[in-house]
Amino acid sequence: MQRPWKSALKVITATSAAAALMLASACGSDDAAEGNATGEVTGPIDVWMGDPIGAAQQPTIVQLAKDYETAHPGTKVNLRFLGADAHKTYLTSIAGGTVPCVALIGNTWSPEFAGLQALEPIAQDPASMKGVYTQSMIDSTVLDGVSYAVPYDTGVRALIYRKDLFDKAGLAAPKTWDEVLSSATKVQQDNPGVNGFGIIGGNQWYWLPMIWNWGGEIAVQEGGAWKAKVDSPEAVAAFTFYADLLTKHKLAPEGAATWQGADASKAFALGQIGMMVGGSWDLKTILAQNPGMEQQLATAPLPAGPGGNNDTFAGGSNLAIFKGCDNKATAKSFVDFLMKTENLVPVTTKIGLLPATVDALEKERTSGSFSTPLLRAYAEQAPNTRSIPPVATWGKVEGTGAIVNAMQAIMNGQKTPEAAMQELASQIDAAIGQQ
Repeated sequence: MQRPWKSALKVITATSAAAALMLASACGSDDAAEGNATGEVTGPIDVWMGDPIGAAQQPTIVQLAKDYETAHPGTKVNLRFLGADAHKTYLTSIAGGTVPCVALIGNTWSPEFAGLQALEPIAQDPASMKGVYTQSMIDSTVLDGVSYAVPYDTGVRALIYRKDLFDKAGLAAPKTWDEVLSSATKVQQDNPGVNGFGIIGGNQWYWLPMIWNWGGEIAVQEGGAWKAKVDSPEAVAAFTFYADLLTKHKLAPEGAATWQGADASKAFALGQIGMMVGGSWDLKTILAQNPGMEQQLATAPLPAGPGGNNDTFAGGSNLAIFKGCDNKATAKSFVDFLMKTENLVPVTTKIGLLPATVDALEKERTSGSFSTPLLRAYAEQAPNTRSIPPVATWGKVEGTGAIVNAMQAIMNGQKTPEAAMQELASQIDAAIGQQ
């Protein structure tokens, strides 16, 4: 039987206290005793923070560590902030047995590190986390039915568009991908020098979810093994539609086949693009480069495809405790501390992402930074998110660049969509098929 990996985020009221109780009970007092003889919250822990914690967020994390030490005399939090090579740094530490106690890791890394037997289980039954954390982020922590991390922040994408140009053309925000095509075409025709749509061909996270929008799946589980489905008619049609925006309809510059989000954001800030799919971080980049554009912009939830949904990826980060930690009691206590709404939201707000706990997300949506007209669409999009297939070797798929290569082969005319997607399916199967 095929079992598609599909999970929608469900907004259910929860409390930070429930999150702390769940973490403590899931990990268990016996595990806590491994950290020190008494299981007391005392002594030092090493804490590594990777992307998206950058220079702007580091002072907040440093202050939180000091606040924790003050509230828990006898503890010491040794912070280390990692750079762009965080993934490699973690893998090196796992291989060398020099892991920290607590780590902020990319949510797509959680199954990978768990598959290396490096992470402490958080919940033997991930269903116990439901209603405390957003569902799609819970899914990102799971491998073989066990959760190995605590969801921390979540990043979603929405539609960013030039409201002034849309208003002039009498257009509303597109609700379907067909409307994206017609709206982008008109905006480009009416405004010489403006491209209708910002293609981001070099980053799969901006368009791979279109497979879901067309009613397809990236991979499904069949008889205990994972099988790629990117060669389905739905997946082929989704990739073809996106490539056609560039090659057939010419709604973006030719170079956009290799663009990253930063490239499209820069072009948008320069007034060269009328619409793009972008995260809240992309919006932040646009306004940093052109603050005067704020009144010209609007955002909307992503358009739906023929499959009847507008689902997108739930990106973000998870907090993990490594098995090699020699002070698990303090490590778990510190994770609980970081996950309190009053400690979580100041960090996620500075990052420009949504918090991954249900109660904090609801507060952000109704009265926080994501309640503003320009950011509200991201909170509205959040219920329609999914995670990657929960297999330990998914990183091999990303590492080879196979998905981007397939899209670019279609855009460059090197392969037909059918041939490119068949090759991609074979590459994905080679990476995850035996899981």
